[in-house]
Amino acid sequence: MTAPHRVLLVEDHPLISYGLSRLLDGQPDLDVVGEVETADAARRFVRGVEPELIVLPVRLDGDRLAGIELCRHLRSTTTAKALVYTSFTDAQDIQAAVLAGADGLVGKAASPADLLHAMRTILRGGRVWQPGPDPERRSSATALLDHAQLTEREREVLRLMLGHFTNAQIADALTIEVTTVKTHVRSLLRKLEMGSRRELFVSPYAAGHAAG
Repeated sequence: MTAPHRVLLVEDHPLISYGLSRLLDGQPDLDVVGEVETADAARRFVRGVEPELIVLPVRLDGDRLAGIELCRHLRSTTTAKALVYTSFTDAQDIQAAVLAGADGLVGKAASPADLLHAMRTILRGGRVWQPGPDPERRSSATALLDHAQLTEREREVLRLMLGHFTNAQIADALTIEVTTVKTHVRSLLRKLEMGSRRELFVSPYAAGHAAG
């Protein structure tokens, strides 16, 4: 039997940490090996037990970007993968997470199933960028996207495009070739019946993205 993946939870809100721990307790392939509340505690923990996946927020220790700085440190000093789990899901936070070396970002509005899927995808070597949607404010954009029948990969590319990522940055974030990104961009623009990125930025899709 394959040993479960070792997961470290970094979270300074006890209720959220408790909920995450309870969620993972029921997963035979995921084992919470530690729960810490501060960046310093996380740095000390990984010196003795190296997890395979670290789940951490953007804001930590009362500092708006302490989680991002911790992510950068842990990715440069350990082999663990990093998932940013946060209430802050605007384009700047996504880009900061990418530049810090995170393997993904999931909004706290995401469902437990989506969070578990993100963890397993990252542990398999994939990337996930999935801010949790606000159903009330994004309903129009969501309906249009559903009608366009974008693939999940095209939706990921679209989210990063709306965050003003270049093709090269999208390729790096999703671990794919730039030529593949260009193919996805052409495909999603065709499905959305748009001729350019500029047209996309003034569309309902951009409004839906900004609402998060």
